[in-house]
Amino acid sequence: MKSERKYSLLQITSLLIVMALLVLTYFATSKLSIQQLKNQVAPTLSLYPQAKPLTGELNLLNDQNKTVQLSEIANKKWSLLYFGYTSCPDVCPTDLAILNQAVSNMKLANRLQIIFISVDPKRDLGKLDAFVARFNQDFIGLSATHKNLVSLTKQLGVYHEKSKAQQKMEKVHGTTNNHMDQHDSYLINHTASYILLNPDLKLTGLLTNPHYSKQIASALDLTISTLD
Repeated sequence: MKSERKYSLLQITSLLIVMALLVLTYFATSKLSIQQLKNQVAPTLSLYPQAKPLTGELNLLNDQNKTVQLSEIANKKWSLLYFGYTSCPDVCPTDLAILNQAVSNMKLANRLQIIFISVDPKRDLGKLDAFVARFNQDFIGLSATHKNLVSLTKQLGVYHEKSKAQQKMEKVHGTTNNHMDQHDSYLINHTASYILLNPDLKLTGLLTNPHYSKQIASALDLTISTLD
């Protein structure tokens, strides 16, 4: 009887251990709630409570000045958009270099597409492919017509504007002056945030300054693995 009782206690103990392991495994492998995810990726990545769909035709221009769809470029991947311009003296090169470092540290980089969108198509079309390739061969450079660029940046909350000095000069001389077209060296003020879209091209989150590559990589990996 004592032997049988001892054996039963061992069985019960083993069963309890197995159940505990199953419970731990469940919680370890189950996905985070959106609030838990938001807490873990903050402040590097600010997630919206609900992903916001973009409206209108999302027509962009590739480096050959041909119309492409954002959905075609994203190709059902997550997308990280960055708006800037190729002659940006410091901010754009720095931020794209950080993005390259972040991607190299990601486990799920193959599920993310980095897209650089120029807010200066007049000077940048024809230069975009070479520009983004300086940072990463997989980055894609695009721009858009003025109308489509305004529509897209407005939806995403992206600010971009020529410097006040350039605007004043254009008012004085006119924008069609040939001499100015050949020597138009000016700065553009713009938002320097990374904008995250999910595979359905819905606005999902925002990565604002300061940018740190390792934190960005961790935040993106966790977000993609949780929300995909």
